[in-house]
Amino acid sequence: MTRPITLLVEGESDKALVEALAPRYGVDLAELGIEVVSMGGAGNAGRFIRETTAAGHRVGGLYDEAEEHFVTNALGRQLGEDLSGQGFFACRQDLEDEMIRAIGAARIVEILEANGEGGKFRTLQNQPEHRGEEVADQLHRFFGTASGRKIRYGTILGEAVELESIPDPLIGLLTWCWG
Repeated sequence: MTRPITLLVEGESDKALVEALAPRYGVDLAELGIEVVSMGGAGNAGRFIRETTAAGHRVGGLYDEAEEHFVTNALGRQLGEDLSGQGFFACRQDLEDEMIRAIGAARIVEILEANGEGGKFRTLQNQPEHRGEEVADQLHRFFGTASGRKIRYGTILGEAVELESIPDPLIGLLTWCWG
């Protein structure tokens, strides 16, 4: 019998994105016995890695590159071995940033418009502290400005990204699930 797999992600928006994208990539999470778990931040990696490995699960996940030390320290303590074969993948800045690059800022603005938030985004763009920023930076900020928005757009962006444009950390994670 195959060991269950737990994919650890930093937050609920990351979980929503992985769960929306996996079936499009051909990964049936339920069939493969894969659970995606939000850790509530990379600082909790040690506890989650310890609990999932103690339960006999294979463990992998995504983390923001600035939080890498939490994950590598936790893996080193728990597994005490070469970490190169582990299923953890760093997102440059964070997963939202990866998705903005993969989909493109112009397309994401269209997605905001289609979801009734174009006006709210333009309001953010017109604020003095955001006027000089790149659109990608404005989008990154916009996703975090309202409760639940990052989670909602996690699902939407997971459904919108072209399969040939899926960011490398997500490709790595989804491919690792089959290993």
